[in-house]
Amino acid sequence: MKEDDGTGPPNRELYALLHLSPEASDEEIRRAYRQWAQVYHPDKYQAPHMKEIATENFQRICEAYEILSDENKRQIYDIYGMEGLNSGLELGPKLNKVEEIKEQLEKLKRMKEQQKMSALFLPKGSIVANLSLPDFLDGDGIMRGMAMASAVQSQLSKSSALSLSGNLGVEENSGAGAASAVFRHQIASGSTIEFMGSVGLGSLIGVQMTRQLSLHSTATLGIAKSFHDGSINLSNVWTRQLSDTASGNIELLLGPQSSIGVGWQKKDQNTSAAGEFGTNSFGISARYTHRFSSKSHGRIAGRIGSAALEVEVGGGRKVSDFSTVRMLYTIGIRGIFWRFELHRGGQKLLIPILLSRDLNPVLATGAFVVPTSIYFILKKFVFKPYYLKREKQKALENMERTATQVQEARKAAAKAQQLLENVANRKRNKQQETGGLVITKAIYGNHKALKKGDERRETNDELASQVLDVTLPLNFLVNDSGQLKLHDGVKKSGIMGFCDPCPGEPKQLHVEYTYHGERYEVAVDDYEELIIPQIAHR
Repeated sequence: MKEDDGTGPPNRELYALLHLSPEASDEEIRRAYRQWAQVYHPDKYQAPHMKEIATENFQRICEAYEILSDENKRQIYDIYGMEGLNSGLELGPKLNKVEEIKEQLEKLKRMKEQQKMSALFLPKGSIVANLSLPDFLDGDGIMRGMAMASAVQSQLSKSSALSLSGNLGVEENSGAGAASAVFRHQIASGSTIEFMGSVGLGSLIGVQMTRQLSLHSTATLGIAKSFHDGSINLSNVWTRQLSDTASGNIELLLGPQSSIGVGWQKKDQNTSAAGEFGTNSFGISARYTHRFSSKSHGRIAGRIGSAALEVEVGGGRKVSDFSTVRMLYTIGIRGIFWRFELHRGGQKLLIPILLSRDLNPVLATGAFVVPTSIYFILKKFVFKPYYLKREKQKALENMERTATQVQEARKAAAKAQQLLENVANRKRNKQQETGGLVITKAIYGNHKALKKGDERRETNDELASQVLDVTLPLNFLVNDSGQLKLHDGVKKSGIMGFCDPCPGEPKQLHVEYTYHGERYEVAVDDYEELIIPQIAHR
């Protein structure tokens, strides 16, 4: 029995098959099993082909009931899906309790994760190339400086990690670099200790401990000795979670340059803001990011403080699963800048270009308008056509790759509907007589194909192959009270009489129905709850 494709909540196919909520009680599971057994029990059918269809679907129902009615197996299925059950860990005299099974599976999962982590380092790095147009025009060369930083982290065990990092920087005729190592160990739940050391510019050795004081508060205490001047520095930081998206901190530094600072940060999906006030400096920054689609976004940011006063606008686009490009325009007391960014995995390439040190209104306007205009022209005539062509090609390749699987799934769904037909028609006729709920039309499949409309689907074989008529199984699922409920978090392709007509593509269910003589219409996403009738659907 197959699970879903991983695009939504996992391990729910068996619940969909029996038309149950993931929170269903044991009694609800038994009742659902009896209802489906009455429809699909092979002894109810005499014709050989009907008996064969009934036997196939009855086995699916029995398998689902066997798993969901067993407390141990159900918990394994909810956590790990069919893969966990097929591992065989639910069997044997030593694994009879739910807690024991869960513990054993967790142990196996941790071992696999540790093996994966120990085999891989987690690399991060950045390259910053500072360019200057004024210097270039003065004949001094375009490169102002360059900086490189790289870090790798390895999870040595569940509670220990080692980080190694290094950086190099060149500015005009001077340069510097440093290498550092940090060993982090979790002493207990909520407490960690870090040993750190660095050589090069700012060489030091130190240790710091972090402890969670409460659910919303943490404290960090550190001590470090500098090899540059022999000084000892003490640091103490208190951090408190102010809300779900905001936190504040107080920092005390004791040493040659003692200071006290107070800061706060607020960050959610689209916005972030931060402020810092201290004896040596102050600053406030804010940033707003708006996502135009899953692949493109715009940003506006501002910074004001003792060393900065600037505004930044720009945007970026995701060009692949791991890569994002971004262009930003900045104007402030330091001058007028363009900044180009390429992010790929944990690597970053940043190219700030100084256009002018003076705030020339004409140059400032042109530096913003010209690249913005070029971007929108390229987006309309180059990027968008290219991405549409690429997405269409991917969709076609996916259809070709899954064609056999979809064809078999459609046949299985058609067979399942064949046995539901008599009961579904009887329920429909009863609802019609009483003016109750009647599903007049229900289509499930690719949300883009659903938006094209019936006429285009009928004349386009490609669109028609990505949807499935599920009117009959939905009429079967209408209860005696004239209501229909599809549970939240359960993928609809697992419902008896359904199938997935377009694996890997976003799907919707479009339903048209009548109730008390009135026509209604509703569309829901694949994992979204559906309850009908509702007045909001008119």
